[in-house]
Amino acid sequence: MQNSDAPAALLPPVRRPRSRLFRKYILLFAVLVGGALLASGGLEIWFSYGENKAALAQLQREKAIAAAARIEQFMDEITRQIGWTTRAQWSSSVVDQRRIEYLQLLRQAPAVTEIGHLDAGGLEELRVSRLAMDATGTRTDFSSDPRFVAAKAHKTWYSPVYFRKESEPYITVAIAGTGRDTGVTVAEVNLKFIWDVISRIKVGQAGYAYVVDARGLLIAHPDIGLVLRKTDFAGLSQVAVALAPPPAAADREEPLIGADPAGRPVLTANAVIKPVDWTVFVDMPLSEAYKPLYESAQRTAALMLLGLALAVLAGLFLARRMVVPIQALQEGAARLGAGDLHRRIDIRTGDELESLAHQFNRMAEDLQESYAGLERKVEERTQELRESLEQQTATAEVLKVISRSPFELDPVLQNLLKTAATLADAEKGWIGTNDNGELRVRAGHGMSAEFFAVASRQVPNGGRGTAAGRALIDGRTCHIVDTLGDPDYTRRDSSIRYGMRSVLAVPLMREGKPIGVIALIRPEVRPFTGREIELTETFADQAVIAIANVRLFDELQTRTTELARSVEELKALGEVGRAVSSTLDLRTVLDTVVARAMQLGEADGCSVFRYKRRTREFLLWHAVGLPPSLEAEVRATSISEGETVMGKAAHAHEPVQIADLAALPPMPLRNMSLAAGYRSALIVPLVRADRIFGALVLHRRRTGDFALGTVNLLSTFASQSSLAIQNARLFREIEEKGRQIEIASAHKSQFLANMSHELRTPLNAILGYTELMLDGLYGELGDKSRSVLERVQANGKHLLGLINDVLDLAKIEAGQLALAVGDYSVKAVVQSVIDATESLARAKGLALTADIAPALPDGAGDERRLTQVLLNVVGNAIKFTDAGSVTVTATADAGFFTIAVADTGPGIPVEEQARIFEEFQQVDNSSTRKKGGSGLGLAISKRIVELHGGTIRVQSTPGHGSTFLVHLPIQTVTAKEVA
Repeated sequence: MQNSDAPAALLPPVRRPRSRLFRKYILLFAVLVGGALLASGGLEIWFSYGENKAALAQLQREKAIAAAARIEQFMDEITRQIGWTTRAQWSSSVVDQRRIEYLQLLRQAPAVTEIGHLDAGGLEELRVSRLAMDATGTRTDFSSDPRFVAAKAHKTWYSPVYFRKESEPYITVAIAGTGRDTGVTVAEVNLKFIWDVISRIKVGQAGYAYVVDARGLLIAHPDIGLVLRKTDFAGLSQVAVALAPPPAAADREEPLIGADPAGRPVLTANAVIKPVDWTVFVDMPLSEAYKPLYESAQRTAALMLLGLALAVLAGLFLARRMVVPIQALQEGAARLGAGDLHRRIDIRTGDELESLAHQFNRMAEDLQESYAGLERKVEERTQELRESLEQQTATAEVLKVISRSPFELDPVLQNLLKTAATLADAEKGWIGTNDNGELRVRAGHGMSAEFFAVASRQVPNGGRGTAAGRALIDGRTCHIVDTLGDPDYTRRDSSIRYGMRSVLAVPLMREGKPIGVIALIRPEVRPFTGREIELTETFADQAVIAIANVRLFDELQTRTTELARSVEELKALGEVGRAVSSTLDLRTVLDTVVARAMQLGEADGCSVFRYKRRTREFLLWHAVGLPPSLEAEVRATSISEGETVMGKAAHAHEPVQIADLAALPPMPLRNMSLAAGYRSALIVPLVRADRIFGALVLHRRRTGDFALGTVNLLSTFASQSSLAIQNARLFREIEEKGRQIEIASAHKSQFLANMSHELRTPLNAILGYTELMLDGLYGELGDKSRSVLERVQANGKHLLGLINDVLDLAKIEAGQLALAVGDYSVKAVVQSVIDATESLARAKGLALTADIAPALPDGAGDERRLTQVLLNVVGNAIKFTDAGSVTVTATADAGFFTIAVADTGPGIPVEEQARIFEEFQQVDNSSTRKKGGSGLGLAISKRIVELHGGTIRVQSTPGHGSTFLVHLPIQTVTAKEVA
């Protein structure tokens, strides 16, 4: 022994502890956490790259198909407009009428620059052009030309694309007439108008779409300059592959990556425009297409680096918390071993290391007090130190076990019990946990197999008759020196059978409540010392920590699982909600419903049955996951409402579970399901209010009930699905009613037009014969006969006017009323109307005047139709005015004529002013109205004015007369386009 007062310089040098443990813990945390992050991040980037790449390819393909559909619609519209001219049946004597129809087509279809007609023999009869002089009766022979031969053979023929003046792309469209001896209509179409369609197709920020023909020549492009330069795109890789012959194209896949004319890589897709054999391409710069993917990869990498840094920091922190106190203990122990008894170890960790440091310090103090000659005391203290070191070593071993198995309770408790029994010199022991008020043995040491067999069948007595029961009830350590000598101990038979004389029971306390007990047993009467009791209590605290860790982990796992399921269910409901609200197609709705229902219910199959109220039976509507044979068998079976549990579920508006189909009585659907291997089912009715739509049935191949949460979720899902099915069905019914209304309207217009023609022919004959009789061609007539014939003639002319109005209205509704546009004078039109109606005004004692502004310009329009409009308006003013005057004024301003007809009649109520311009409507619609008329004059006038690009309206106050205002463009839109 060295003297404690020896100079510090004489003491041996103290070796500083190495830092390998510190580096090992840091490296361990970094490798475990960082390696997991790197692996998961790398896999996430890899799979995300593949999925996003596939999604981009599919998106590009869909955009290409949509672009092809738009261009195909553009060509179909032009073909339809050209085809409209082939329906009219004209004789060769009315070529002018056909020319008017062609002029109207040129006005309505700017893309058509030239249109002509070939008769049944292929001779050209008429040609109307924007770019050249019109030609009539040239009789040029096109009988062997493809435009005539192919059109006659195939009804419609499209020529290859050609460029006029090597600049503008054109195509020739030839359409044969529908009759047997009809000819062919040939139109030249300027394809640069496709620019409007192609420029509106948006592909990301910098992407675009373009169209090439079968030779690779550019037809349409957002940059119209490339089209007008007859650019050849056949050299682009994606174009070359798309235009390759079928054998070559079949050996190569459509390129996902191509190049633009500047050589920059692009993400590309194409689709064929079948009627004209063109191809539309949709290109997006590769940098833009993959930008989200690159950004996602960068974010993932950043998160991986951040996680790695956090792992290193966490390892640094934990390693420092563990290593620094140990280093301090090592250094202090080395100093004490070297005889430096004045040194004290300062550790403030609040755990066993701090307790060990205190023990070191107390040992040093005791050594200082009894160092001189008290070797016995030194030996005792040395023994205590050895025991303390063994305790700390055991504690460290337990901590290692806890750290290695933080979420596995039984191995930790087994190791802890064995260590505690060894240090406390106990031959036997066990640890039990308090589960829902019952004590369950979780670990044992030295106990017989019979003890574990009995403990597995019955819970150990928790009353005061046992040491464990007292510890749990009192919440403190119970030490029984001799079980056979304790008057309150009631399990003496077990004590003798299992060799339990001295027993130490320490409760496992957590937040003031016992959650278990640790019991140490000696087969002989030998009391436990205070140090052994304290040591056991320390191990009890460690057991509490281990149990708490496992319980927290289990709760976290449970909550995480529940949360993940809730998120998945909400995502499923959200997806279904979006799907059923974004489409009214019943097939799409049913596909979404059965797919998501089967996923939510974790079922092996799902089917939807619809309910027929008339026959009170269920029929299979849609199914997923069922074997084809079972689906066909069920689909061919009409299931009566009383032959299945679906009827009960539908009428109760509640789901019905069938845990075992075999337990049901024989029924058709039950028998078929069992034969196909299904053992349980969940039936969720599809009902809304008092209406039954059907039932959603989930099939499982195992027996057992569905989870209550799943049943409730599917009930909500079924309500949402019922609404979607109802919406889809209502939309389909509305579409059908709309088609029926359109057909009825078309039949009505056709009927009016046909009947007007049929009525006008005999009426013209009646008027003609009446005129001949009045002229005396069939002999002289008496005054009475002449008077009767004059009334017949007047009424016939009135009826003819009504028929003409109905015929005009039918033509307008059928879109067949064409304007004969020419120059006219407003002054002449107004004056002719004044002359025609002056006698009517004079007969009623009205003043009819005209006020026409001087120097009015000539207008362009259909003079006859405009005269008809003004005659209707002035005639109505005279008819409904009993006293006063009717005044017609005409002015011009800002490119429009304004013709106003003002009267001093009774006026028109505000609520009637819009209605009088509708068909068969008058201010007085009663059966006893005083004024005649059919109610068509103003409706026809409004349509004629609107065909000229103008408007007609009325300003009126009841009791103060009315003013009708007609606004007409001086040069109509029709005139401009025809010119």
